[in-house]
Amino acid sequence: ILLFVNELDEKMYSCLETVSPKWLKITSQEIKTAFSNNNDSGKNTGGGDIEEATLELRRTVNSGENTVIEEIEEAILGHQWRINELEEQLVRIALLENKLNQRSVAIKINRGKNKKLKKKMAKITAKQAANRKEIRRVALQNQEHDRRVLALESFREQQNERFYDFDQNQ
Repeated sequence: ILLFVNELDEKMYSCLETVSPKWLKITSQEIKTAFSNNNDSGKNTGGGDIEEATLELRRTVNSGENTVIEEIEEAILGHQWRINELEEQLVRIALLENKLNQRSVAIKINRGKNKKLKKKMAKITAKQAANRKEIRRVALQNQEHDRRVLALESFREQQNERFYDFDQNQ
């Protein structure tokens, strides 16, 4: 049982160190001072000094309880402020995540549109290449026709000269 109580005392001490280190330091110092004064005198007072030290310690503990409570309340307020700040950050993260999802969907849609546009562009490019070939073919035909027309016009002029010569000879 004593070991359990001792273990419990140590755990309580470490908790108090975490929650209110200033109060614990002050209280520990007062306890050391109260008991060191008793041992330094070298006389046995029958426990009277111990009772006075215990009463003083209780007064200190009672006044220290208020300090501990105040420190705990300050810690709670500080933690609540941090919790509120983290909740606000979570809300901002959720909004950013929502925007990111929307943009991701828009990018996927654009990629799909881009693929369709690329296919259309490939078809248009192929048509343009075919049209260019057709234009070259037609241009070559026109050149050939132009040569024939020139040849026919030259032939016509020759024939007209023959008819003219023939008419003059008759």
